[in-house]
Amino acid sequence: MTSEECAREGDFVILWGSYTQIFGVVLKHGEITNNRFGNFHHDEIIGRSYGSKVRSRKGGLWLALLRASPEFVTHSLTHRTQIVYHADISMLRCLLDARPGRVICEAGTGSGSVSASLGRALRPGGRLHTFEFHEERQRQAQADFEKYGLLDVVTSRHRDVCNNGFGEDLRGAVHGVFLDLPAPWAAVGHVSEVLVPGGKVVTFSPCVEQVDKTATELRRSGYFDVRMLETLAVNWGVRDAEAKSKKRRLGSKEAEEKEEDADAARRGEWLSYQMPMRSHTGYLLVATRCPADEP
Repeated sequence: MTSEECAREGDFVILWGSYTQIFGVVLKHGEITNNRFGNFHHDEIIGRSYGSKVRSRKGGLWLALLRASPEFVTHSLTHRTQIVYHADISMLRCLLDARPGRVICEAGTGSGSVSASLGRALRPGGRLHTFEFHEERQRQAQADFEKYGLLDVVTSRHRDVCNNGFGEDLRGAVHGVFLDLPAPWAAVGHVSEVLVPGGKVVTFSPCVEQVDKTATELRRSGYFDVRMLETLAVNWGVRDAEAKSKKRRLGSKEAEEKEEDADAARRGEWLSYQMPMRSHTGYLLVATRCPADEP
C-alpha cells in the first residue's frame, strides 16, 4: 500500500459518523479528537488506510476515515456565516464553467464553502481569487485554506469589492465571477472591469428583491442572457425493510404504511426514504458579458 493511500501526520481528513455527523480533523501525533462517538487518538489513525474504520478507546463506537472531498468540507466546516450547500454549488460551478486553468473571482468568502469547491475544480493551473470585507473572517478563511491544502490554487484577500473593486492586477483577466454579497448590484461595475468578454457572473441571493435589483443593473451594464435559477434537491436513503423506526402512535395512514413495510420486509425488499436536506432558500442569477465584437 502506498503512502498516498494512508493518512499521514498533517493531513486534513474526514471522520464520518453519519449523514449529519461529519468531522474534519488535521492529524497530529499526540492529539485526541473528542466527539459524541468517543475519544479518537490520532496516533491510532495516522498510517491507517482511507476507507477503514477507526475506533474509540472506549465504548466500541467507530468512525470511517475518509479523504476530504469538497462536499465533506462543506458539511464539516465552522459556520462563520450562512453557507451555500452543494445543490447550489454544483449549479454555479457549471454556470461559471469552473475547470482547470480558469481564473475565477469570488466576493464574499464567508465560511469558505464555495471557495473549497471552486478551488478543487480549478486544479491544475487555475486560480481562485476570493475576497472578504470582514478582516477577521478573511484571516480565519485563510487559515482554513492552508488546512485544506488549497494555497496553491486559492488566493484570499481582505477587501471590500463593492467600494474598491477587485484590483488592477485582475483587470480583464477573469473568466468568471461569483458574488455572495448583501448588495451584489453594487459590485457589477467592478465585475465589468475584470471579466473577459463572454465571461459569466453568478450571484447568490436569499430573496427575489435582491435578484431584481441585480438583474436590472446587469442589463443596464450591457450583460445579456440574464436568468434566475432556483435549485431544489431531495436526498434519499435506502434501508432494509426490516429496519423499523421507533414505535409511535399510528393513525390510519401510518398503520397502512407500516403494513406495507411489513409486507416488503417479508419479501426481503429494500425501502427508500427521504433524508434531511441541508439547504436554505436562495436564488442563482447568471448573466454573460457581451463578446468583444458586440456593442
